[in-house]
Amino acid sequence: MAKRKRTLVSFFSFCLCLSLTTSGCGLQALLGNKNKTSSASTSKTSTIAVSLNDNDPNKLLITKGIDDLAKKEEVKVKYLGASGSGDDSALKGAKVLIYQAGNANLLKNAQTNKVPVLALSQVPAGINLAGVVTPDQEKTGELMAQALVSKVSEGQVVILQGDPSETGSQELLAGNKSVLSKYPKISLQTFASPSGSESTVKQSLTDYLQKNSGKVQAVLAHTAKLEEAASDALKQLQLAKKVLLIGGQATIPSLERMASGSQVSDVDTNPYLQGANAFQWAQKIINKEPLDISDSITSEQGEIPAKIIQVKTVTPENLAVIQKSYVKTMQSAEQDQKQQTAKAKPQSKSQGDSKTQGDSKSKGGDQQGSGGGDNQGQNSSNVPPGVKKVTETVKTETTREYLDGQGKVIGTEKTTNEQVKTVPPEMLQQEQKAQSSQSSSQGQGDQAAQEKVGSGGSGDSGG
Repeated sequence: MAKRKRTLVSFFSFCLCLSLTTSGCGLQALLGNKNKTSSASTSKTSTIAVSLNDNDPNKLLITKGIDDLAKKEEVKVKYLGASGSGDDSALKGAKVLIYQAGNANLLKNAQTNKVPVLALSQVPAGINLAGVVTPDQEKTGELMAQALVSKVSEGQVVILQGDPSETGSQELLAGNKSVLSKYPKISLQTFASPSGSESTVKQSLTDYLQKNSGKVQAVLAHTAKLEEAASDALKQLQLAKKVLLIGGQATIPSLERMASGSQVSDVDTNPYLQGANAFQWAQKIINKEPLDISDSITSEQGEIPAKIIQVKTVTPENLAVIQKSYVKTMQSAEQDQKQQTAKAKPQSKSQGDSKTQGDSKSKGGDQQGSGGGDNQGQNSSNVPPGVKKVTETVKTETTREYLDGQGKVIGTEKTTNEQVKTVPPEMLQQEQKAQSSQSSSQGQGDQAAQEKVGSGGSGDSGG
């Protein structure tokens, strides 16, 4: 891959509108700008294909950024898993492909079928891109180095680099060195990590720390996986409090390490904002609108329009705010996924659960007894005559505790989810016949509970 450089042109006024800590306001700002220029009739009939990196610990946050805007714009988003097909059928109907990682055949077929490709985070080789959305990788490297020199001005420093063939990894390392080159008393040892070789790098780091006992002052780890590998190595050698660990990709686990004191700094790369901006640019590409270009990346394919996402250092001073934001956004994304799963669940149950009584009990367990503890499935009375549809309301409350490295609770979150589900009347009748043969005395216990059946639609409403 040819070496690429980034050309900065102007300030990032658009990026300032949105951050994880003010995602609601930022989302409105994005939508406001979007609504002025996009064609609603075009967007509502469009499909955006998305292929993300399954190994990115912030994948769900990126997805949340995409989905929040997609809901407002009523656009269909088709997620393509890394293990899925990369043939023409995967891109059927797609007007643009947002590509971070995944099946490389998707890129070839996108080119063949003239589906514009919008790169996310990295610039894939040999592909003509419509644009790229990426965190400011060089700035990330500079922030990591600045966090280091605020505490150390001499000694050995180990840099754990990501895949050296990737442009973003090259820029990160360049950012590190642009700052550290001003400190001649700091010597650098770099270990590169081609994709999937984190365990090898961990062993290399362990060996180097043992051979240079007491000399290494800090470890700079470019990616979340490398941060985790470095943290494990330092703990095994009992150096977690002696050697500084500085990361380049903040995640919930890395923020927890900072809270426990085993990591001193990280960089917030705004994964939610990456997803939101990728969606917006995809819409503009579909509608053939200008991309509000403020930056570009130079590659062998020429100058590529770039949306550079601002990054910021995570310090002990802003840790609590950023950590809370990541956790809440992740919880919201997880809740969205549960609701999507629940929407598809009633259809599959109505087809499959009525086959046998045993299946209806095992697969429909959350429909029986989980809504308020009334044991509706076990103590139900006869279904009234003329019933064509039965609905059940299931309400669940989840309490989640967040603990530091010592097991101390540092945060508690409660979420409530209420779902309305459709149950085939035939299934209830089968259950009642079986239950009455076991215990005829239990048939009258919850007559009131069955009075819910009758009118009313089905669907999901997330709390």
